[in-house]
Amino acid sequence: MKIEPSGGKVGGDGQCQWTATQSSFMLFFLANLVADGTKISSGFKKIHLNACAKALNDYFKVNRSRDQISNHLEIWRKKYNRINHLMKLSVAIWDEENFIISLDHEHYTSYIQDHKADDEYLNKHLQYYGDLATIFDNSVAMVQYAKSSNEPLGTGGCEENDRRDKGAGATNKETGATSSSTRPSKRAKIMDSDIDCLVGAFDRASEKLATAIKGAATADKDIPKSLFEIVDNLLGFEHIHKSLHYAHLVDNPHIARAFISLPFDHKITWVTKFVTDKFP
Repeated sequence: MKIEPSGGKVGGDGQCQWTATQSSFMLFFLANLVADGTKISSGFKKIHLNACAKALNDYFKVNRSRDQISNHLEIWRKKYNRINHLMKLSVAIWDEENFIISLDHEHYTSYIQDHKADDEYLNKHLQYYGDLATIFDNSVAMVQYAKSSNEPLGTGGCEENDRRDKGAGATNKETGATSSSTRPSKRAKIMDSDIDCLVGAFDRASEKLATAIKGAATADKDIPKSLFEIVDNLLGFEHIHKSLHYAHLVDNPHIARAFISLPFDHKITWVTKFVTDKFP
């Protein structure tokens, strides 16, 4: 059991105790938010941490706050950084399928004499590493994506043309140099590329429109097949709350179809509002 500063208002000595199972639950919950498309380039938002705290409290009958979740997540971030450091040791072998940092007996014995705190990471299965990588690698990836997401809309499927047409001009642009002799040709190529992109975008839009029309023809009473399973697997809610919310969705198929397409954190928000309205 881990004991750390509470980071929030708790009774007693102000310490917050975490079991390994509770930590795994927290990491699993947050990793699933990321896997479902939650943007965390600047960290988890309050609504995400609150949802995690509620799910944890309901499941383990404890009283964790948003700040305590955030503080505990920071401890795991440091652990993740340490694991990545140990993976790069010249004497270490990283098993990426089983999440094991392996050192042979001689190197392990020598290393651990001066780094006893690292024993928890060496020669054993790091069962939580997958969730850590999902959480923290994605936060880095999201920052990198945000920095490179300035391309205009409607260029999907035309990347190859753009690279071919703009390849030579990119060097000039980066160095600040221009070439008046190549400008007419470049503009002509860009225009052709833009036309191709517009045609491609139109074709894709037509396909989407046809799909939308076909979808609109679906009977309004159709219920998504996986609806019950999705509602039943939502963590942090009582059985009766999930049962009544499912009944509400069955009575309102259009709401059910909208609910099924929501990201995980939005599903949590919808169900929370339903429970709050029905059980004030």
